[in-house]
Amino acid sequence: MNNARSSMMMQSMIQRCILSASKTSKISSIGIRNTSSIAAAWADTNYNSKRVYYCHTPLNPLLTITTQQIQSSSFSSASGKSTKNSKKKMIPRKAALQLTPKAREIFRKLIEATSSEGIKLKYEMSSQHALRMAFKFDLIKDVKKELSFEDEGVSLEVLDDGVTPKPPAESWNDNLPKLYIDSGAFMKVLGGKLDVKINSETGDLIPLLFDREGNEMDPNA
Repeated sequence: MNNARSSMMMQSMIQRCILSASKTSKISSIGIRNTSSIAAAWADTNYNSKRVYYCHTPLNPLLTITTQQIQSSSFSSASGKSTKNSKKKMIPRKAALQLTPKAREIFRKLIEATSSEGIKLKYEMSSQHALRMAFKFDLIKDVKKELSFEDEGVSLEVLDDGVTPKPPAESWNDNLPKLYIDSGAFMKVLGGKLDVKINSETGDLIPLLFDREGNEMDPNA
C-alpha cells in the first residue's frame, strides 16, 4: 500500500513539474533519475529523451529535466543558427571594440581581395606555443554558416566625415562585411582597441590589442 501511494505521489510531482515548466517554456519534458522504477518507466514511456538537465524545483530536489529540444533556445539544433521565433539580439550603443584606421583599411582590402564576408577575431590555444593562448584572425566566407548568435560584429565603415566609425545603431543590419568578435574572445577584448601588424617573414596578419589605458593586452594574463 505504501509503495503504491509513494508511486502515485511521485507521478503527481512529475506532472506538476511538467506543468510548471511548460508555463515558462523552458523545457519540453521532465523525467526522473535514481528514484523509483515506476516513475522512471513512466518518464521513459512518455518522454524518450537522451539529454539530462538538473531541475532545481521546490517540488523535489531529485527531479531531473530530460529533453530533446529546449523550446526557448535561440538556436536550431541542426545548424546552431537563430530560429525565427528566437528573440532579437539587443543592439549595443557602442561597438565592443575600437579599430585603428590602419586595421580598418587592411581588413577591408583583405576581405575584398579574398571575396570574403568578414573577418573573425578569435581567442584560442596557440598553434605555435604549447599551453599558451593567442589572438588570431580567420576569414569568414559564409556569415550564416560560420557565425553563432553570440558573435558580435564591428563595422568597418565610417560616417561622412571620413573619421567617425559607423555606430552599431546604423551598421547592425546593413549586411556589409565586418570584423566579428568570436564569443570566446568577447569578454577578453571588450572595451579595447584593435590594431594589426604583418609578420615580415610569414606574411601573417597579427592582432595587436590594447586595453582602455593603452597597454598591450597579454592573451595569457
